[in-house]
Amino acid sequence: MKNFISSLETFKTLKEYENYLRAKNMASSTINDYLAAGEKFNKFIIKSSLNIGKLGISSVEAYLAKYRTSDLANNTYAKYVICIKLYLRFLYERNYIGNDLDSKIRHIKKIQSAEREVLKPDERIKIETYINSYKDSGIAKIRDLFIFYLLIDCGLRRNEVINLRHENVKTDSEGFHYIMILNSKGNKNRKVYINDNIFNFISLYRKKTGVYKAALIRGDFGRRITKGSLQNLWVKIKTGSKVNKNLTIHSLRHTYAERLRHNGTDFATISKLLGHSRLDTTMNYFHVNDDDLRQAIL
Repeated sequence: MKNFISSLETFKTLKEYENYLRAKNMASSTINDYLAAGEKFNKFIIKSSLNIGKLGISSVEAYLAKYRTSDLANNTYAKYVICIKLYLRFLYERNYIGNDLDSKIRHIKKIQSAEREVLKPDERIKIETYINSYKDSGIAKIRDLFIFYLLIDCGLRRNEVINLRHENVKTDSEGFHYIMILNSKGNKNRKVYINDNIFNFISLYRKKTGVYKAALIRGDFGRRITKGSLQNLWVKIKTGSKVNKNLTIHSLRHTYAERLRHNGTDFATISKLLGHSRLDTTMNYFHVNDDDLRQAIL
């Protein structure tokens, strides 16, 4: 039976686990979540001076019980349990532990969330008005409008915005501009065409920053914008423009999908634009309301 109680062995095991996850063709953000959970669990093993080879279900249940605090959302905890279960499966398959603990931990049922909010037309105007009211040199204003349009008019995921590079912006043989999204969720690539308004923002942003290569969206210090910075920016915009406080960055992606649907775009095309592998995933983005029911009158 292997043992990795020392910090060095822990590191080696996590590198092995990372390769294990990458072999499953997971997105980078998903891999990071699983690795973070594995690292936390390793620290628990070391701190508790447990013999990893003889790890039992009672120790794992005690760890999960301690992890679940009163203010932790049910769905967040359910996702964490999934992460721990996969890590335990990896440890068992690699002969680090002697018991199949994964099969002994039950899945936590996720609570079906309420219908996701979408941005209303008047709220879009409020956001645009707020960003245009910035009192700065103009770089932040251009960048934030650019980010907003990438989210609401292109349906990009948060990580896709963060990982964009100047080299991803292209023009086809017909003169249409598009963004090439590389290695996104599920390690898939897709092409997203952009309108002239967004392309003009890219050109203006490049001119203002003087940067034409590597990371496209940059923070206040000139480095690639981070996940936390983008979230803080969205909270600032949402609060400053006084729109629905329940709106999230992902709400803009839902808004994009809804607008395509109302414009008559077929579901297969919408699914491809969103980068979905399954049509039923795309269907979760649609919210049938009274207007839809009225339109269905024969």
